[in-house]
Amino acid sequence: MLSVGAPGGLRRIGRAPVADVSHRIRSAVRKRRAWARARRRAIRIIHDDLGLRPGQGLQTLLDTVAHERGRTITVQKLPLPAHISGFCVQGEAEDTIVITANTSERQGLHVLLHELYHLLSAHPADVDPHALTACDLLEPHLVAEQMPSLPADVVREVLTRPVQLRTGYEEDEEWSAEVFATVGMLMLSLDDDDGHTAPLTSFTNRRSGL
Repeated sequence: MLSVGAPGGLRRIGRAPVADVSHRIRSAVRKRRAWARARRRAIRIIHDDLGLRPGQGLQTLLDTVAHERGRTITVQKLPLPAHISGFCVQGEAEDTIVITANTSERQGLHVLLHELYHLLSAHPADVDPHALTACDLLEPHLVAEQMPSLPADVVREVLTRPVQLRTGYEEDEEWSAEVFATVGMLMLSLDDDDGHTAPLTSFTNRRSGL
């Protein structure tokens, strides 16, 4: 249709562009509401469920999550494919988080919190023979060589049990994990518990918790 008196570039306004703008507005509102819900949930997990307070360190966070799950958590940095920044594995008796070595310290911490959310919200892992494993992503002998301090049964579980990947944020679980990581980075100091900055590498190959 024509709009009288409008500039030449705006005179023809079809219904499709108007509908498209309306759709984008509704989508933005839905995303904002989803972010607010996920943020409230993240704060509740950190503050109420885990009992953590602003300024507490990364080791305290890892130990608290391990205690909450009743399982040891091992953090490892390894070279991963470019499209994968990290994954977690639920073993029989402990959990393992693997973070790509090709990232900054800050981004590595964000990935770690993302994977901790998956562990906190996880159900007992079902052993699915068709599930994706670390063997599908990495060279098994390279993984074993770079995890020398871990027991053989832990390395075997990391290689053979199903993995949950941090590759994108479209699914509800991935979106919630990203919000949890963002909120955690803001709420917690993520330094070492003595108040000094501790690089993520100092927590790799460390078994936290029980």
